Formats: sequence, structure tokens, C-alpha cells
Amino acid sequence: MIDVQQSDGVVHLVINRPEKKNALTRDMYESLAGAVVRANEDRQVNAIVISGMGNVFTAGNDLDDFRARATDDNPKPSAGLAFIETLMNCDTPVIAGVEGLAIGIGTTMLLHCDSVVTARNAKFKTAFVDLGLVPEAASTVTMPLHLGMRRAVDLLLLGEVLTGEEARECGLASTVVDDGNAVEQAMTLARRLAEKPRDALRASKRLIRAPWREQVKEALERERPVFFERLRSDDCRAALERLARR
Repeated sequence: MIDVQQSDGVVHLVINRPEKKNALTRDMYESLAGAVVRANEDRQVNAIVISGMGNVFTAGNDLDDFRARATDDNPKPSAGLAFIETLMNCDTPVIAGVEGLAIGIGTTMLLHCDSVVTARNAKFKTAFVDLGLVPEAASTVTMPLHLGMRRAVDLLLLGEVLTGEEARECGLASTVVDDGNAVEQAMTLARRLAEKPRDALRASKRLIRAPWREQVKEALERERPVFFERLRSDDCRAALERLARR
């Protein structure tokens, strides 16, 4: 369900589950993480692009996966957070091309990308609190860092929706383009990166991220146990049951 395409120094990862609005399962997270690791180790690769099939980026974590983890007495570690850690440790520049929905981790993963190209029709939403959960993917640090504290509260606590234009204005996205052009523009930027000296590019990315690297790691670890606790809460189970009845 993750298509991997490679050409001209660029690896393009496509989330391909359009019948479920590209909702991410455990297997899909593991495939994404593995593909990022391989691309990062490949000396022929200078950029990674992540996009979604069918004019949707991703509707976020698959709700059936949430329900299973909420009731499992011995759940496996979160594959979604393992994927986020892989992005955090990736020295190769990562560009996201966002069309349509970017929900939950579909938004918070963007905070670990180096450039985000969004279509005007994109919709960014992090409804963790509405599900009885707390923010994840180190977004309690990366969201205020990129957007400022006030805007982070709007997204993480109030669950407000941002359009593509609003995402660019507040710093969540780098570039906004007409609908249908986000992936093409992301690939154009990736090809520009592919032409640059690899070692200088990777060293520069490490230096750019160095000032807050430890803060981001610490946030991920602070959030992890609280998210798991909330996932097993009555509030979360009730919210997931309501969604299942829709």
C-alpha cells in the first residue's frame, strides 16, 4: 500500500489506499519507515517525496488500528511513532506534496519534513482531543516551533481546520499551488535538491535542525506514555465507538 518510485536521485513514496482515504495501518507505517531508511542510505538519493494517491494525502491513523490497540492487553510499540522517529533521524531532505485531507498524523508528520507543498484545497486537522487523546509525534514542540503557540493551540486543542493558504501563511506549509499541482511541484523541488552535492546537503540539514533536535526527542518521549494512557481511556473508547457507528 506504499508505492516506491525512484528516478534521477529522488525517491517518491506514495500512500496508496484511496478507498480508505489513505488511512495508515501498522504495515503501511513500517513500509514507509523502511523505505525512508533505504533511501537515506542510498548514495544515489538526494531527496524523498511523500504524497498520497487519489487527491488525498492521508486521513491519518486507521481507526481500526486505534481500536485494536485500545483493547489489546499487550500492544506492540506504536509503528506510527517509529515512522516519525525515522523521519527525525533522516539526513536526506524530505518534501511532502499535500492534496486534500491531511488529518492527525497526516499533519504532524509534516512538521518533520523539510518542505511542504500544499494545494489550495488541502485541509489540515489534528482532532486528538476530540478523540480523547493528546497530541503525538512531538507536535507539542514542533507545532509551536513552526506556527507559534497561539496557532498551535488552535490546531491541537480546538481542532481547527486549516486550508492550504492558511497553512502557508502560518508556516505549516512552504508553498501553496493550485489544486492538482502539489505533487508535481514537490517533485520539481526534489529534483533541484538531487542536483546538489550530497554530503553538503545532508550536513546542512543536520545543522539546521541541531538547535532543537533534543527538545523534539524529549517531546516525543513525554507524549508517548500519555498518548497510550489516553488511548485506553473511556473517553477515547467512546469516541471510537461513535465513529464506528457512522
